[in-house]
Amino acid sequence: MVLMAILLLAGCADSPGPAGDGGAVSEPPLSSSPPPSMTPPTAPPQSPSDPRPAKDTLVGRVIRGGSGPCYGLETDEGKQYALYNASGISLEVGTTIKVQTAPLRLKIDCGPGEPLSAVKIDRVG
Repeated sequence: MVLMAILLLAGCADSPGPAGDGGAVSEPPLSSSPPPSMTPPTAPPQSPSDPRPAKDTLVGRVIRGGSGPCYGLETDEGKQYALYNASGISLEVGTTIKVQTAPLRLKIDCGPGEPLSAVKIDRVG
């Protein structure tokens, strides 16, 4: 009889009991509040939070086209660039392009706008 009672008690020790009895493992409740190290924002950011595009890459509309070597580009912000590229690519006015640029080392006037060398020109869209 004593042996039977010991076996019954031993079997109960393996089964999980109600919370707080030490035998059950409980998970912490999910919280909707931010972790203690973070505070919620009080206002939107004052400056853009997206990474800035590479400063040697421009996207805009062709405002002076043709077969080169000079082209005009205007960005969405309204800034104009005078691009130089001797590869002979033909660009139509109004075409949207993405241009990898470099400083213009030649003494050449490609019209109004900031002078830059167009290292690579890709049509967008």
